[in-house]
Amino acid sequence: MSVLKYSLLRLGAFFIVFAACLMLDLGQYTIFFALIVGLIVSWAMGYLFFNRLRLEAGQELARRFRGDRRLGSSELDDNAAEDALAEDFHLTQEQLRAQQRGAEGSGPQTESPR
Repeated sequence: MSVLKYSLLRLGAFFIVFAACLMLDLGQYTIFFALIVGLIVSWAMGYLFFNRLRLEAGQELARRFRGDRRLGSSELDDNAAEDALAEDFHLTQEQLRAQQRGAEGSGPQTESPR
């Protein structure tokens, strides 16, 4: 939610400054000048006056992209089922390997040369 608030504040500041600069009517460079000044002023206002909100928005985005999100009950159930299935598979594989080693060890006994 803080990302939305911060974005709306920055956009609002940009459009207010942009509209004010358009009223100056500097000839053919008016739009370019208004754009540059609007971007610089909205950035500075966001950095100086909305610092707490900017930091919260950054942390919110970091959490979102890092993958720290709450899982729903269906996702938790799916994860538990997948974990159980994987563990059963690995246990079965270990049992098969143990049986194969046991079968190899119980084969014909040959005496080693002395």
